[in-house]
Amino acid sequence: MSPVSTKGARVAVLYTSVFEALKDVKEEHREDMDLAVNARTIADALRSAGHDAWPHTFGKDAPALASALASSAPDAVFNLSECPYLSPEKELHACALLELLRLPYTGNGPLALGICNNKTLAKQLMLGNGIPTPRFRLYTGDPAGEPGLSYPLVVKPANEDGSAGITEDSVVSDLAGLRRQVKWLREGFRQNSLVEEFVGGREFNVGVLGNGTAADPHRSLPPAELVYRNPRWRLCTYESKWNAAHPSYAEIAAVCPADAPPETAARLSGIALACARIFGLAGYSRVDFRMNAEGELFVLEVNPNPDISPDAGMARAARAAGLPYPDLVLEILRLGVALGAR
Repeated sequence: MSPVSTKGARVAVLYTSVFEALKDVKEEHREDMDLAVNARTIADALRSAGHDAWPHTFGKDAPALASALASSAPDAVFNLSECPYLSPEKELHACALLELLRLPYTGNGPLALGICNNKTLAKQLMLGNGIPTPRFRLYTGDPAGEPGLSYPLVVKPANEDGSAGITEDSVVSDLAGLRRQVKWLREGFRQNSLVEEFVGGREFNVGVLGNGTAADPHRSLPPAELVYRNPRWRLCTYESKWNAAHPSYAEIAAVCPADAPPETAARLSGIALACARIFGLAGYSRVDFRMNAEGELFVLEVNPNPDISPDAGMARAARAAGLPYPDLVLEILRLGVALGAR
């Protein structure tokens, strides 16, 4: 797998400031999560490969951004925009704007981003296409009675990313716990709650590259496993992802390639590629799984445009496939350019 990309392209690395968006997060954690850092890393990788690349913040004025992009005349945009106007739910509007400007860009388009951000809609699409996913309910208000699902349950924000709103308390074993977490998400995150049956076995994820076209078909990267070294932890929570001082941070470790039988790896790959086709994914994405005690796999989420910082899972899986980080960046750019103005 080797990237092909024309040297000398002018590339704007467009990003939104997570640092500004997450005002309720401690400053040192926001610095670790800020996409400005990743934008600089990607721009450096592109420049090292012979491109003219520069970071460009999305800002709070879309007309000004459109004017600036027209003036700088990039050949393509490397899109890292996750929260335009400080709203993660507006992620799809960044690439929609790039489409209106007729600029080729990297990653997934508005439809895939919008569907996957609506976790209930995404799960309905999975079920309609035979993709196994845990049974669930959407709560727009307080639970009036038992949910008709089997405890334990996981209570998640219905429209979030990066494990925001997920803690160890998100796993509940009775109606009182369910009501507590639904109320907590409504008051703290102003969100509806997606409640699904907790699958307590091994946790995997599979990265996917490709546009789903004849020239660039979807291809899966080696599966990774999140290994829970201490049974105290049951979920990949916000703290375990972003807070290095939290005890779960060091006790939930990613292993890639996963230590899994060939038939399990093949099944993971097959389901991930089916999700890529069903959701119309382009560029790069990741599919998250959980396995039950019987060895059955369930898709938890489909993640278009996952984190591609050098130490993140997508880069780790690419390295396992023989694609060093600079080449991963070039391949993502190539895939975006191959689609042209959308």
